Amino acid sequence: MFVYPFQLVLNYLKHSLCAHLVSHGAVLRCIAKYDKLERVYCITSLLEFLVGIVDGVTCRIKSEEAVLPGAVVQLVYWLLQIFARTVLHYELYGEISAEQSYMLDQTCAVIDRISQHQFMLSMLYVGCHEEFECHGKIRDKYATIKGSLTNSNFTLSSPGVEQQLQQFAYIDVSHLDLQQLNVLPAEKISYCVQPLLAVEVLLIPCKETSYYVAELQMLQRLKRYTNTRLFYEIIRAGFLTLSNVADTSPDTMWGAFMFFKMPHIIKQLHALQRVPGEQPPPADYIPELVEALELLIQDNLLLDYMDTKCSCNMIEFLLNDWTKQQLVNDVHVKKFASQREASSLLLKKCDNGQQTPSNIIFIKRAEVPLSGVLKTLCTNKVQDMVNVLCQVPVGNSFELILSVATVDGRLKTFVSRLIQCNENSKPVPAELGKLNVTRSTLFDVSFLMLTSIVQTYGSDVVLSDRGDSFFEKWVRECMVERNKLKNPRQILALCDDSMVDELLLSLSKPEAAQLKPCTLSWQETCLNLPGVLHHVLIAWEQETLSSADVKSILDNIKRRLFSFSVCATSFLCAYMYSVRETELLKPLNMIQQFLAPLTSEELSSQEYAKERLALSYPIIRKMQHDVHPAPSTKSRLISHSPLIEQFREVWKTVAEAGHLPVRAAQTLESLLLAGGAAWLATQLVEQLLTCKYIRDMSKAMDIVFAVMHLDIEKSTEALLQYVVPPLMLRRQGEDINEPQSLVLARLCVYCVISCLETRSAAASSSLKKRSRSHDEEEQASNVAKLRKVIGDGSENSNDFTDNAAAGLAGGPRLASPSSTEVRATPLSLREPLQSSIQHIFGVFVQFVSGDELSPKAVFVYQFISLLVECGGERVAPVLRLLPANLVQQLLKVLPTEDIRVGLISRLYDLRVPGGRQAAVSDLCLWRNMQMARHSIHL
Repeated sequence: MFVYPFQLVLNYLKHSLCAHLVSHGAVLRCIAKYDKLERVYCITSLLEFLVGIVDGVTCRIKSEEAVLPGAVVQLVYWLLQIFARTVLHYELYGEISAEQSYMLDQTCAVIDRISQHQFMLSMLYVGCHEEFECHGKIRDKYATIKGSLTNSNFTLSSPGVEQQLQQFAYIDVSHLDLQQLNVLPAEKISYCVQPLLAVEVLLIPCKETSYYVAELQMLQRLKRYTNTRLFYEIIRAGFLTLSNVADTSPDTMWGAFMFFKMPHIIKQLHALQRVPGEQPPPADYIPELVEALELLIQDNLLLDYMDTKCSCNMIEFLLNDWTKQQLVNDVHVKKFASQREASSLLLKKCDNGQQTPSNIIFIKRAEVPLSGVLKTLCTNKVQDMVNVLCQVPVGNSFELILSVATVDGRLKTFVSRLIQCNENSKPVPAELGKLNVTRSTLFDVSFLMLTSIVQTYGSDVVLSDRGDSFFEKWVRECMVERNKLKNPRQILALCDDSMVDELLLSLSKPEAAQLKPCTLSWQETCLNLPGVLHHVLIAWEQETLSSADVKSILDNIKRRLFSFSVCATSFLCAYMYSVRETELLKPLNMIQQFLAPLTSEELSSQEYAKERLALSYPIIRKMQHDVHPAPSTKSRLISHSPLIEQFREVWKTVAEAGHLPVRAAQTLESLLLAGGAAWLATQLVEQLLTCKYIRDMSKAMDIVFAVMHLDIEKSTEALLQYVVPPLMLRRQGEDINEPQSLVLARLCVYCVISCLETRSAAASSSLKKRSRSHDEEEQASNVAKLRKVIGDGSENSNDFTDNAAAGLAGGPRLASPSSTEVRATPLSLREPLQSSIQHIFGVFVQFVSGDELSPKAVFVYQFISLLVECGGERVAPVLRLLPANLVQQLLKVLPTEDIRVGLISRLYDLRVPGGRQAAVSDLCLWRNMQMARHSIHL
């Protein structure tokens, strides 16, 4: 008698739902409040009613959106109460009635409908962030059900329901559908790891290990590499780069990187990937690394070339060192060495001992001399320090030691001790004879070494901003560096007139000076030499001094200390920047005089003169080359051919090689400086779009992504503001279609993620300082001089203006850094990334403003979807800038099969009301449009 009228009410309620007289949220909330769970028939009727309406649940008006998520959470808790009550009854009494069994089946049916219904799951996921207390009760109730099922051995008619209940209790965004766009084609080798490492080692070789680890972790997430695959690509990248460089600075740097930096990178990556609670790995080797070596040993061509280049079994040579660091053990070394033994012997037989051993095999031996030098510099024994330092420039020992110190993290220690040594070498009053000469030699060699290091890496990298030592002050105020001009007038302002007069007399008339020896210290001489040279230049111009007189003065400068020649050259280079082209001849001739060879008598008259001279010549040549390259010198920047031709030539080399040689990376860096980030980004994207096949596009995109790390912040800014928007507007439907559109969107997203993760605000200032570890002939001229050769090509010609769309605001988004990652996700974006993101989002709003589906709208979807898929919670600061109406407008022009609830739910920070409201609004619009397109009418 009771069931019939109750059923009529439910039928009327169903009719009211179809007529939109009541909302689904209100109905679900009312059902969840029904607490007479002992009334089996009433509960069964409600469950049957739910089975009929679950598939049609939605919201029609804004006021309903605030109710539905909480109602779904309460409904799920109500279902778990019914389920728990039934299985508990069975646990206590060993049986349930047929009515209870049917009620349980209907409960399972509703649970199954909800778990299969993505919109309902998304509402549950959003609601759990609002109904914390109720969500906690769901978890507790699930634990009760699980315990009852275990204790009673109750067999459910629906075997998957327990897993569905667990899904409700621990609902996560991963349970929501997300269309995967970052589906990468199968690749036997990576085209991204080697170019990325080549660029990073080129820019700042002295980066800490954690920087490389974070970079590679980012790449591992984007490319979904296992540790085995990542380790294989890292080692292969090292060999591949070494196979394409000569025995010069990049060679020794990369060799040092492989021997000293790479083992630490692999160990840190392995440690960060360990899952807490899992069985600890073997103590004497890393299993994934051994698997990576198994893959590497199959690359016979690469290993044969390296064995020939280094005149040894390179695998054995490398692994013997890695055993000491417990990366592999002796068993592995013997195994891999034996696999390469036959090939190595054959290569040696073909070589017949004619191959000159590469510097690579000497790099490991440089570690001991470096430790010895650092230890000696801690002492106060002047003679010992002179003996050790003057042995360093012999051969290429200084280059090797510097490479090891750079990648081993001891460069700043080396520099600081050289500075202290230079400070301690100041003249002591009344000190004469050999001790005074030895102290002057110590000042000279330490000054020259420090100057060479500053030239190689840049003062910003190796020196403190507020250092108060003599050398640091001289570098800040007097030393000419690449792209760091010095005003000659300011240098002259540091001179003391009386000291200049005394020094000028001493240098111009050495015989008269013998009657009254010069009382200036070496430091005072360095600071006052510019005043002397200025007087000499003026007198020479006015013909008061003859060329012979000038030569005599310059020779006297060089004979005293070789560091004086360097100080003089620095001023002359600064002076050359300030004069006309026609006035360069005399200062150039003066610099050339400092490069004139010394006689054997002059060399023998000074202690370690040959070694110090060998240090001074490259420094002087480098200074001269930066300000006035010789016309015959082949330089990466000094070229009469247009930039576009230089770019095409180097890109052809890269495309044919399939990787990024160091020389090509240097050339691309110079093109970046010459043409600017916007120009280079445009050329790179053009090369990407010329590819016709997906495999070629993926390969080109990986290399382009790596090249943009020459300056990832400016490149990303250029890509988002000056390359992509006009490209999409001008060429949509031509070559900006599938799959080019997807590859371009992936490149943009990769760059945004890398730029976002690259640097925290504190580290930014130091890591953006760019090193210059190129050899002399490859050094680029200053941009000011470049204009004379290729026109207006300075990097300032592409300075960006802030065209960002203002006033774009969206709901707050999620941010949660992972504890296993080196880089933490910033809470907010820094410039220029923030304005670039706002600009591209503003452009996206225009792209989807119409009612028709277009390639532009598809690109917007691809960009946002890839951003969420590849970046996860790390892109929260980016998603926070999404315009409020962008997603809803996108829903109106794209099929709902493409945009899924998993994407929408990941766009918002559900911990705050604004984020939940925006998510529910978009989800309900998605639901209604899906129902309309499928003609579902209730």
